[in-house]
Amino acid sequence: MRMIASRALAAKPGRVWEDLDREGAVVITKDGLPRSIMVPTSDATLLEDMQELVFARARRSVREIRTHAREAGTEGLTGSDVEQAIMEARRERTRTAGGD
Repeated sequence: MRMIASRALAAKPGRVWEDLDREGAVVITKDGLPRSIMVPTSDATLLEDMQELVFARARRSVREIRTHAREAGTEGLTGSDVEQAIMEARRERTRTAGGD
């Protein structure tokens, strides 16, 4: 996968489109760091391509949530454990708001 500076995208967009056609995807960098990925699409595949990106982000989010839960030691909580914690938090908030 080719990496292209954002300045090159602004200065020579035709060259970037050629690279995109040849490589299948290009990484756009800013200050030497990756900032975005350009992937080819078309009228026929735009919706499917966007859905794939949304699903990929969702999978990444779920993976991060699971990692956080594992690190916090909460990955084994059941639905009733969560409900109980919510009820306790609400009771505490009610006590605090009531001036007790």
